[in-house]
Amino acid sequence: MKKISALTLFSLCLVFLLALVFPIWLNAEDKEFYFIYTSPGADMATEMRVSWHSDVDGTFVEYAPAAQNGWENAVRVDGECTPFSMEEEFTERGKLFHTKGFTERNVCKASLTGLTPNTEYKYRVGKTTFSEPSYFKTGGNVEPFSFLFLTDPQFFSDSTAKIFNNLVYKAMEMDPDIRYSIVTGDMVDRAGDMNYWGWLFNQPVLKEMPFAWAAGNHEYYDSSGTVYGPTFLKTFTNFPDNGAPTVLGTSYYFKYNNVLSVVIDSEAETVNSVHRQEQMDWFEEVMRTNHAQYITVYMHTGIGMPPSRTGAKARWLELFDKYGVDIVMTGHSHVYFRTKPIYDFSPSTDPDKGTIYLEGGYSGPKAGTTGGMNATWFEAKFATEPTVTIFQVTSSQLYMRTVNINGFYLDEATIPAKRSPLPATGFEKESYLNSITLTLDEKDPTKAIFYWGNKWYGHVNSVKLTTDEGETIGHDYLYSNRLGNYMTITGLEPNQNYKYTLTVDFKDGTTAEREITLQTPKPSYGRIDNVELDTSGEEPTLTWFALLQNNRIKKYRVLVNGELFIELDPDATECPISDLNPYRLNEITLEAIDVDDDVVFTDTVEYGEDVEFTLAYPSNKLELKPGDTNTPTVTVTPNLEVTIIYESSNEAVATVDANGKITAVAAGEATITAKLAGQPDVSASITVTVKVEETPEPEPKKKGCFGGITAVFGLSALGLVVLYCRRRRHQ
Repeated sequence: MKKISALTLFSLCLVFLLALVFPIWLNAEDKEFYFIYTSPGADMATEMRVSWHSDVDGTFVEYAPAAQNGWENAVRVDGECTPFSMEEEFTERGKLFHTKGFTERNVCKASLTGLTPNTEYKYRVGKTTFSEPSYFKTGGNVEPFSFLFLTDPQFFSDSTAKIFNNLVYKAMEMDPDIRYSIVTGDMVDRAGDMNYWGWLFNQPVLKEMPFAWAAGNHEYYDSSGTVYGPTFLKTFTNFPDNGAPTVLGTSYYFKYNNVLSVVIDSEAETVNSVHRQEQMDWFEEVMRTNHAQYITVYMHTGIGMPPSRTGAKARWLELFDKYGVDIVMTGHSHVYFRTKPIYDFSPSTDPDKGTIYLEGGYSGPKAGTTGGMNATWFEAKFATEPTVTIFQVTSSQLYMRTVNINGFYLDEATIPAKRSPLPATGFEKESYLNSITLTLDEKDPTKAIFYWGNKWYGHVNSVKLTTDEGETIGHDYLYSNRLGNYMTITGLEPNQNYKYTLTVDFKDGTTAEREITLQTPKPSYGRIDNVELDTSGEEPTLTWFALLQNNRIKKYRVLVNGELFIELDPDATECPISDLNPYRLNEITLEAIDVDDDVVFTDTVEYGEDVEFTLAYPSNKLELKPGDTNTPTVTVTPNLEVTIIYESSNEAVATVDANGKITAVAAGEATITAKLAGQPDVSASITVTVKVEETPEPEPKKKGCFGGITAVFGLSALGLVVLYCRRRRHQ
């Protein structure tokens, strides 16, 4: 047997050590799968996303319910694989960058869609051989669940990567219902060095659940520590492609049950400052198109506490206020702190307003340093040991507890829900628009109530009124149903016609508009009341009480039975009413006329009652001679004291006086009519005929000739009679 030289032994030991430390570099055998990673889908009730690396073509994912034995009925999803490699040294954007270990391979991704909600799944990756199973559980509706928050593992070896691994397993031990984890950056120390990724993927906890991830500054570092970009991170993950257009893959959002998680790439602006505004615009769009009970936001570099209105990230605080974000989770400083709810750059005492800012400390070997805690802003602050935060979600609250590697509580808090878990039911756009009203305050006409109904929650982003001058009334965003359903408009001027454009912004991306007008009343003229008719005097008198103000009343008008009786000055408080008929129902109306000639007050009193009268003459005809008089009696039924008015149809023939006395004037006919005063429709009439008496003419004297003729005719007639009688006898 030959002796092994010292050099050979040293070489073998070196190879063995290198194989342990750099397993990726020295593995010359092609692998079908490695670096398998589970990312959340946009809607984790029905989608999850998987990524892996492979040295061969044609690899795929198989998935099935975890309760199913074997893989015979598994669903296959082919990977979308892209060849990938990076030079160890290259120049880009005028800078020199370095990488290690990014040799040629396929970067593969697959989206598992159409999943069954509330179901635990298993999956594996391969082609001819397969990986060990990885697991996830889909979301559902609003049932309770838990998730984890960690930040800055920033390991630099396999042993330091285990800190992150063991923290997650401790949390799973304390709460078996954890569905996913979110890391706010600096998972690895040098993203451009493949060894760090190897240490990450050596950790078995990655197989237990999906991991979301916000890019940190160390994910942007090449192997030398120079800021390059997010390419390294995107090579190992498959986050939803629903982010800001120029920051896809590292800005994204996803939803699990009633929690909306929005991941912002705070490091993108280090490469290009315009990415901040792009992500802000995108963030607003996400808020306006997605409903959730809880809104959580994740970014690596924090806002900075206490906040500054002039800081570079001040606009983010304004957006978090506007959209009612519940909690913002960050990292970077390796210091743990939790603020009080912050609203408008100050601690908030309103339970429905304010965002909590939680910086998660660190989940690896590198501790930060901290000074004292300002109790005005902070509820907790320390930098003593690696931590993980467990969030338990219910429909009434988020309960968080931050623990160390041994499960010891370092911080805990309850965040009450600002919103209901589910949108309003029975929503229909047209009926909702019709339910929106603008009405004057009944007690104060300088105010109006803008009411936008009860069905908006979860369907409507904003309901606004815009004046002709461009002033906007309403909430920029209705982030919580606890905001109520109305707003009071103040400072309205009297006697104005206000015109508004109502604009409703729906969560489906559509808008609707309609015009609304509001007429405010005139200034108060004061008070007029106690309108009464005093009948105790000789004639009825209308009286009233007036306490006028603002010089608004110009005059009064009194109307009797709809006809103007008199106009009075504004200082009048009474008015005698003459000639009222007590036997009919009279309406006496008082009107107050303002300086705009509008009737601003009216009240009516009544006097008398309707009596059904009849009038009758004793006969309907009367003959008189010129100069004769006659006073026929008019019978009044019922027999009450009334005033009768007489009139003649032809006073050239006959006249009648106020007492009914008829005087014949000349020959002819006239109708005398008696009418009841105040009721001219009640009447009686008599026809008067006036005749002139004729004087007879004297008889003329008889002449002699006339007498002789008469005698002759008489004798002749007698002779004829005698002759006739004789003939009768002889027949």
